[in-house]
Amino acid sequence: MGATRTAVILCCILLMMPFANARSIEPSEWDGWAVVEGGYSILVEEYTATWCPRCAEIDPDLGIVAEEHGKRIAMVSYHPDDGIDAFGPDAAQHRIQRLKSLDRETPGYPSFVVNNGVIREDVSSWPDVTSDILRAESNQRAYTKLTVTAQTNETHLTVTVMPPKGNEIVNDTQYTILFVEHKKGVAEGFDNPGEKHRDRVLVGLAEFPMDGEMFAIDASIEAPFVASYPIQDMEEWSVIVVHEYTEEALENRTIMNSQPLGVVELAVQSSALEEGTELPVILPVMVFLAVGILGLVTLQSKEKVREEE
Repeated sequence: MGATRTAVILCCILLMMPFANARSIEPSEWDGWAVVEGGYSILVEEYTATWCPRCAEIDPDLGIVAEEHGKRIAMVSYHPDDGIDAFGPDAAQHRIQRLKSLDRETPGYPSFVVNNGVIREDVSSWPDVTSDILRAESNQRAYTKLTVTAQTNETHLTVTVMPPKGNEIVNDTQYTILFVEHKKGVAEGFDNPGEKHRDRVLVGLAEFPMDGEMFAIDASIEAPFVASYPIQDMEEWSVIVVHEYTEEALENRTIMNSQPLGVVELAVQSSALEEGTELPVILPVMVFLAVGILGLVTLQSKEKVREEE
């Protein structure tokens, strides 16, 4: 039974690398308006920094991983306001502080958190991240169905989330709109061991509690469940909408019962899977894990045969 279960896990890990891209709209195909429906995606939050060599090394690879997963995950990166990082947006500091609500210390770079769960540090922990994604999917018995409309004009991106119906309102929760920029340029003068830009950078947000005051950072609230963000210099972007517990509610919860209730993403982003694209740095780690599990299955099978003999 143990070997069978392990084999199933192996198959699941391999299936975590699908071949189709299902979530992005090419910038050339964006006509200024789109609607997305969902809620079943898994939120993956990354701690990163423009000065971090390891972060810079894997940033392009994470784009490939995120794209290959399609609608299954929504990934966003938080940059610190440490005086060294080239970005350090206030919205990211707000989200980092939110993650600390569960009595967690500030992690190293890079680190990953899946659905508000355990912090996984460094690229070597990616197999654990993969397991966390699988576990989050298998434990997801229900989710909030979210309908999101995105519109752009020459100056702003406006996002509208369909308000919850009366029987769908969950106290101590909120709808959060995360504005994410791709290919955000790293200004000269900053320590930058990587490429000239970074992807999945959180640049603004808006929060709409079910009971309480609406709140925004570097974004504008236009109406209940409607927020906008200036995009004059932003060619590629994502909008991630999360139905989640408020920060105050997290103080009375643990990582076992604080997962988002619904997540959906709409991305206007060019494909990272171009012809001739090299395999991600993360992929060998996952292959190594798969080979190890396969060896374990074989060993357990042989031991079982000996016992039967």
